[in-house]
Amino acid sequence: MSEISVSRELLPIKVSGNIESVFEQARAASSPILAVVTGTKPDFYKQAPLMIEAAKQKLPAFVINTGQHFDDLLGFGIEEFNLQDFVGCNLQIRGNLMEKASDLILKFGYFGQHCKKFGNESLLPIVHGDTLVAGIAPIAWVFGMGQKVAQNEAGLRSMSPQIMKHLSPGTKPTRSAVQKLLQSQLDGRWFLAREEPFPEQIDTWVCSAGTQFFFAPTQLNKDHLLREGYPEEFVYVVGNSVVDAIDMKRKQKPQQSIFDIYPQLESDQWVRMDIHRRENLTERRFTSIISALSDLVRNTDLKIVLVMLNATAAALKQYNLESEIQRLEEQHKDKFLVTPLWKEYGNVIEFLDSGHCWAEMTDSGSMQEELLYFPHVSSLTVRLNTDRPETIFEAKSNVLVPPLGPDWITSMVKEARRTDGFGLKKKQIYGRPGQVSKKIVKIIKKEFEKGDANFYPWLHQRLGLWKESQSIDYM
Repeated sequence: MSEISVSRELLPIKVSGNIESVFEQARAASSPILAVVTGTKPDFYKQAPLMIEAAKQKLPAFVINTGQHFDDLLGFGIEEFNLQDFVGCNLQIRGNLMEKASDLILKFGYFGQHCKKFGNESLLPIVHGDTLVAGIAPIAWVFGMGQKVAQNEAGLRSMSPQIMKHLSPGTKPTRSAVQKLLQSQLDGRWFLAREEPFPEQIDTWVCSAGTQFFFAPTQLNKDHLLREGYPEEFVYVVGNSVVDAIDMKRKQKPQQSIFDIYPQLESDQWVRMDIHRRENLTERRFTSIISALSDLVRNTDLKIVLVMLNATAAALKQYNLESEIQRLEEQHKDKFLVTPLWKEYGNVIEFLDSGHCWAEMTDSGSMQEELLYFPHVSSLTVRLNTDRPETIFEAKSNVLVPPLGPDWITSMVKEARRTDGFGLKKKQIYGRPGQVSKKIVKIIKKEFEKGDANFYPWLHQRLGLWKESQSIDYM
């Protein structure tokens, strides 16, 4: 029998010396500790308001940073949101999807065990959304500590409009077909379509199983969780902390203006485009998206800035499309620009606020939420489904542009341009800026003040049948 070598050297966990002071604060206040978990770029700006608000409300708290985004570009959010002094540990996660997941299980659990050395204070991690960290950290915490976690942005479940089942890929849609697709998204029936995005939909479903406190952005998210059987008393509709992050960035100037970095963006209006979802990198979808991009640049008056992510660059290389992008750059310098990922989140906010961005073509989940708060920017989501369907049929701020073929994409974009964003009037549904994180922290403080910091209650405890002080050694 042959053997496969699976050993891989792991980087050590870096623990900050500041963490002891947080445990001292918790002991003095007889309070559990909130551990705000960050992993990816969206985590930094959506979780930062929670950490900042916890400090304001004097709740013992620190940041657990997975360290998987460790370079100056992807990891800049720690510095941008001034989280450096709050970081209690850096797990230094590395590798591909499988390796990061296995590292997280080990290191997250080991760090929890390490924290027991500082005292008996309970520690409640709060993860975010549908990232890999959200899926894996609760497993580590439940199996390593016998406790569950809290989840910010809970209940993300992908849905797709019924009409998507009846569209004809590869055909050139008429204007009436485009209008029917739009109207069906806004007013028609939807169905659960949880295959995508991958792995985010798996992450959010797994996360729910290990979550004690659910902080849902909308009633729709709460309804999903209740349908799945999670106790209503632990599901709170609070809004989305991204509105707090946007509010913070609107009050601060970025280190360098995006118009100093890319001066041509200050001329006229642009479409900002970012495509990176794994499902959109499959051959038919991706080639359709790039073909539509080429058509829009060559045959319309639209100006497009393509934000090049690592996944996008890899797909261009895989399908031999790099030369097409290069030709577009060379032949249409006045209306087509390719940039790397923008380092500062503040630059994104600056551009969306500037009046120089007509639309965002994206397959990002978070951007669908964020664009709701920019009334003059059209949100065109290049996907077959969305885990933020409420942005379409409730907020009326977003439209699915299905990547069935290049003609479907170009037809939808042209119709949006012709009708000034389909004439949609956006309704803000994610809460008041500056208030969402405050609400979440207040709820957590109230739970902490109950004096029974059991973050994995047995059924007899949840039903109020009896209480026990004896704990179990889960290791």
